[in-house]
Amino acid sequence: MLVGQCFFYLKRNKKFRFSSKKTQSNARLLDTRCTMSKPPPPKKRRTITDYFASSSKLPRETRDDSAMASAPENEQEPKTSAEGPTSIPESEPSDNDLDGNPSDEQSQVMELENDPRDPHTKPSPKREGSQAWRGTPMHILNKLADTGAPHGPLKPTETHKVMFQTPFTYDPNSTKPPKVFPNFLDKWDQYHVRMPCSNMNEYPVNNKILKRWDLIQRVLIAEIESPQDFAEKVLEYNNQYYEKWDFKTFISFFDVASKEEKQHFFSSEGILRKMANLALQLPHLCPTPIPLLKRGTNMSVTLSQQQIGCLLANAFFCTFPRRNSRKRSSEFFNYPTINFNTLLCGPPSVVRFEKLRCIFHYFRRVFKKMPLGTVTFTRQCIKDLPIWFDEKTTLRGLHVSSEGTIEDDGKGLLQVDFANMFLGGGVLGNGCVQEEIRFLICPEMMVSRLFTECLDKNECLIMTGCERFSDYTGYSSTFEWKEDYIDVTPRDIWGRIQCEVVAIDALVIYDHKSQFKMGSVMRELNKAYCGFASVDPNIKKLPAVCTGNWGCGAFGGDKQLKALIQLMAAAKAGRDLCYFTFDDVKLRDDIYELHKYLTSDNPLSINALLKIIRDYGSTCVSGYKRSNVHQEIFEYVKLGLVRADFTLLELDPPPFYRAKILQKSSWTKRTGPGLYEYILGSPDGADIDQLQDEDLASQPESHNAQSIDPASLEFGSEEYNDDDDIVVSEEKKLKRDDSIDYKANTP
Repeated sequence: MLVGQCFFYLKRNKKFRFSSKKTQSNARLLDTRCTMSKPPPPKKRRTITDYFASSSKLPRETRDDSAMASAPENEQEPKTSAEGPTSIPESEPSDNDLDGNPSDEQSQVMELENDPRDPHTKPSPKREGSQAWRGTPMHILNKLADTGAPHGPLKPTETHKVMFQTPFTYDPNSTKPPKVFPNFLDKWDQYHVRMPCSNMNEYPVNNKILKRWDLIQRVLIAEIESPQDFAEKVLEYNNQYYEKWDFKTFISFFDVASKEEKQHFFSSEGILRKMANLALQLPHLCPTPIPLLKRGTNMSVTLSQQQIGCLLANAFFCTFPRRNSRKRSSEFFNYPTINFNTLLCGPPSVVRFEKLRCIFHYFRRVFKKMPLGTVTFTRQCIKDLPIWFDEKTTLRGLHVSSEGTIEDDGKGLLQVDFANMFLGGGVLGNGCVQEEIRFLICPEMMVSRLFTECLDKNECLIMTGCERFSDYTGYSSTFEWKEDYIDVTPRDIWGRIQCEVVAIDALVIYDHKSQFKMGSVMRELNKAYCGFASVDPNIKKLPAVCTGNWGCGAFGGDKQLKALIQLMAAAKAGRDLCYFTFDDVKLRDDIYELHKYLTSDNPLSINALLKIIRDYGSTCVSGYKRSNVHQEIFEYVKLGLVRADFTLLELDPPPFYRAKILQKSSWTKRTGPGLYEYILGSPDGADIDQLQDEDLASQPESHNAQSIDPASLEFGSEEYNDDDDIVVSEEKKLKRDDSIDYKANTP
């Protein structure tokens, strides 16, 4: 009996692999005897909280094998290759780096949860009649409905591919989705999505070449009776990953679900059966080759919501070929993952369970009533960027609020997704902040991961028409699916919900001072402009941008600097700005006061504002620690405006105004007489630029060093994957994990 218990324990915790079929057979026999000799566990409905209560010292987002003791003892692992097809090798490279180290992941998550920059609560909702906002009233801002676009029925062009029959005009009274083409057209090349149903998707068996889609159909047509059965069936056509995909999250999810929920999900009329049927319709619903949105291109793809549901069902069953390997030599290394194995496998956590609830709710809604609209994904690459130091444009209107969220209160505006360069970030992993949450409550956004290559530094992705299906509470490690959400946003004549979301990725900041170097400022300014600019000359009234603390979470961005960058980019793009500060009242007031000062009291152009930021970075930031410079740039801009008044704008502010600013300055109190007093006390008409250069020459080299680290500037667009790979730059060797890097889009 003791031997049997040892086999049982070692097998469950994967401390070793059984070396032969005979040994495996004996182990299963001992496992069965050991299980039968124990009394059955008491019947008690357990909640998700109960599931993790036995190891309260572990971080909430991840679990190791030792934490599985609270699961029922008769829980079975997915069966290994001993019972699966042994002669079906995957036709793609192996991905040896899919197996992360639980201890490393655990330590990384613990570090994140202790990061004071990373919020763990959802921002306060915007109350009716609330006075938590400043600036331009929301109803005055331009909305999508004001643009009048699009014009005429939907038709394909060289840069806009439509996946159904055209011309198409949306009929709100119609009961059928857009009509697709009758015959499947197969394009198995580097410019299109490699479809699971392609005749080129093959595998060898007994010296014969067979179609993998035939195996997928045979597996998905059969009944799936349990989570373990689901794991076995998915591994039948992904047998290369028998030793890697454990489906622990998926199995544990139903371990804590009620018996009725489990039976309903796996029944012959349940959600999983309907998902399998929808996935099998792939060659009929998606007969047109889907183009890849590659780097350096301006291209749009429009799909029906029914087609997106079919593609996501296939992603759930992990049918897309060549999308599992994360090696640098693999074909789709520069693309996000699309198969759901990264979510279904690995250590279970409360957040992963809530992600599954969002996904299952989406499919439940789809099967209750299939959406009949369309969604457009546009990759926008702007090669002719503005010459910012020659830009005379002044800032435009601003609405800033400490209450509300982009997704709840930005209706009709251009909503910003604080993106990862790999779209969706850690939505299929551990990440659960702004971008991941948006993809979970609007799951149609996930299909962008299928065909969108990682973003370059002058690119963005615009998603138009994605419907929202869920509401949520919490944030990050406290995220929870809340309830159904009925999206009543009107549609345009192409059938798209009038919701436009732009994904722009911010730089990763390792040294707080480095983001004030002009190379970093220019990169962020260009990236924001790429997202805010419109390439359609026919649109006269552009909707306002709805944004927030872009890239200011674990990415380390300075909130005030990012606010100024987005104000300048929006002004150049011809848009007003709606800014939510994530419950930060002081930041709201700071942004409003500075905007008012820059637009009313002392109108300042973009080039003049950039010069002040440049001076701030070269003279102030390099001389102080992060704690001393955080949230001080607004104050410096006000002080710097005194210089701008009589050098750039040839104005002479009254002395009492300079003294008033100086008296309120915490910089003056902290640093004593310095550059700011020198600027304020300079005689009228003096050559301030020359005086400043002389002053800088006497400072330590760190104050005026202007050399730009190429590695730090390019890191935001550097190629890396969303698994536990090691990425080496010129000076850094950093382990990139989605639980860290995908937190970057935290407001």
